[in-house]
Amino acid sequence: MFRTTLLATCVICVLALAGAAQAAWTGADTIRDETFYVPSSGLTLGGWTTLHEGQAGYENYVLSGYAITDAFQINLEYQAGILDADIANLNTYWYPANEAFPDDHDDGDWTKNFGDNDEYLFNINVAGGLTVYEYDELRETVDPDIQWTITGWHQTILAGYIDGQRLVVDPQATYRPFVGNPPVNNVEIFDGNLDCEVLAYTFTGSAENIGSGTVLGVQLIPEPATMALAGLGLLALFLRKRKG
Repeated sequence: MFRTTLLATCVICVLALAGAAQAAWTGADTIRDETFYVPSSGLTLGGWTTLHEGQAGYENYVLSGYAITDAFQINLEYQAGILDADIANLNTYWYPANEAFPDDHDDGDWTKNFGDNDEYLFNINVAGGLTVYEYDELRETVDPDIQWTITGWHQTILAGYIDGQRLVVDPQATYRPFVGNPPVNNVEIFDGNLDCEVLAYTFTGSAENIGSGTVLGVQLIPEPATMALAGLGLLALFLRKRKG
């Protein structure tokens, strides 16, 4: 009786978790089901460089770091409180979005949404203490826990810590982790913490050696259906062990 009750309770919990994950998704089940989907990509690092922004509002903005040599992709996930069309705008860098998402829509002449990669720099310090940049009032904050960042246009879009051979995004899979940060361009018209597809960047060798010439891989968050199946698998393993 106990085992039957336990099984029913665990199944309900797993399904509830799956349902909670699905509840934040609208339109297609996931961004990965869209015809325009391009997976979030890794990064290729070039030489150390310094950016001097001369346009209005950025006159005194100077940022140093490793150049990101190729266009890269960072996808936002469909999530509660944001229109799918607005997520599609950023994921495809197509403005304004066609809500019908036709197969043959024109995204321009780029294949990844961060085609202005030359305006973004990568920084890493295994000791932590990197500067986090915010577009809102051009804030700059030294964070003792931040060991790597991707920054451009005076906004740190991803940041986090080193775990083994992963550069983990912190908060987990969060893009521009500044609650209340205002819209910054014609596609980022939302604010607050935003769920994204990138869980971590991966590397080989030592973190101290990351720099010019490094190619970082990417680890994506699992899809909600995958997480639900994994939960059921763990449940089955748990029950098998109890039975044995």
